[in-house]
Amino acid sequence: MLALVSVVGLLVAPNARSAPGLVVVPLPASGPALSYFKLAGAAGHAAQAGAIELRNPTNRRLRVRLDPVAGETISTLGSTYAPVGARARAGGAVGWLRLGGRLITLSPGEGLNVPVSVVVPGVARSGDYLAGVSAEALNQQSQSVKRKGVSIASVVRYAIGVEISIPGPRHPLIQFTGARSRREPAGLTFLLDARNPGNVILQGVQGEALITQGSRIVAHVPLGPGTFVTGTSIAYPILTPRERPREGTVYRIRAFLRYAGGIARLDTRVRFGRAEALIQQAYGGPKARASSGLSAWIIALLAVLGCTLLAGVLAWYLLRGRRARERSPLHVLEAALRASREREQPLSLILLAPQPGDATPHRLAARLRTRLRRADRLCVLDGGRLLIVAQDTDLETARALASDLRRHLARSSNGAGGVEVEVQRPDHGATAAELLQRLRVAGATRVPTPSG
Repeated sequence: MLALVSVVGLLVAPNARSAPGLVVVPLPASGPALSYFKLAGAAGHAAQAGAIELRNPTNRRLRVRLDPVAGETISTLGSTYAPVGARARAGGAVGWLRLGGRLITLSPGEGLNVPVSVVVPGVARSGDYLAGVSAEALNQQSQSVKRKGVSIASVVRYAIGVEISIPGPRHPLIQFTGARSRREPAGLTFLLDARNPGNVILQGVQGEALITQGSRIVAHVPLGPGTFVTGTSIAYPILTPRERPREGTVYRIRAFLRYAGGIARLDTRVRFGRAEALIQQAYGGPKARASSGLSAWIIALLAVLGCTLLAGVLAWYLLRGRRARERSPLHVLEAALRASREREQPLSLILLAPQPGDATPHRLAARLRTRLRRADRLCVLDGGRLLIVAQDTDLETARALASDLRRHLARSSNGAGGVEVEVQRPDHGATAAELLQRLRVAGATRVPTPSG
């Protein structure tokens, strides 16, 4: 299962595994006998995961430390766990774990069961979450291994997975966010950046990557198969040990990842820059281009200083304009319609029209954002109306979401004011511009009515 992948220095505990002098056994509270905890939770409620049995079969006293740790994804796909004390990512489940003890002392031959429970916060959204419990015998004698003249010292630490499932709609999604290259001692490595922003722990993820330079194939490799944990990011490494590019060489990277629910694609270019060329030269590779000399640097510096202010102002305006376009209702609708057609998933629209004199659209939007799901998009339309674009959502689910939003607005305003909420399913062949025009026409002829 997804929680059973080991990494260097960390072993995922099966039904009974032992470090020198320590036996760790997970005891799930219900369901089949698994080597990890798998349970259903609900926002605002606590649930028992089970217990961790610790046994000391030695003739000396053992001190064992237990710590909650975050679930992560290995760069080459697969589940693992963050080091003890690592900063937890926002939205993770590591803070939900409750242990019956953190520092346990076991006498010779003694065994002890440590309870493990989960407290799900009321703001938790539906989805699959992965955390773990680290178990480490303290004061271990580090084991040294010599490899190619390098001595590596290590201790053994176990991690028992805790998979928590919160009921509600599921939105599987993987996105490529870019690519880059890095010159390392073993050769040129290309890194494919991807993330799982959905709410599903995706298993069986696999695909391919093709890297070319002009008409030459540099690498053609499979990706995965493996697991991609909810809310995590990876940099998938592709090593090309024989590649020794000149400074300025441009590579094209194409890749895809298939998962249950869709496919993520990447098509981008990466340039081998001067910093990488200098590193490659230090490793004995081709020499980087010679410096252009002090006078050229002085000229370049003066040019930069002379244009910095103008370039900064221009960049600010361009960035502001791009962000405004990305948040515009037209852009949001176009992206949602395209995704709905490509993935053959339902799409619903929720239109909210506040009464005249009620809160401003931006204040109303701030109230609504706390109740929206991760994939929902909120736009402000003409006339102070709000539009929620609910991806992968059928009409029945959208109506339930609309009712929840109506109740939330009534509570947050102490029953004052009113808002009209309407749920629509866009026509299959309609464009984003046509949908917006229909909404404008409908808004111009409709008078908002109070609703509790």
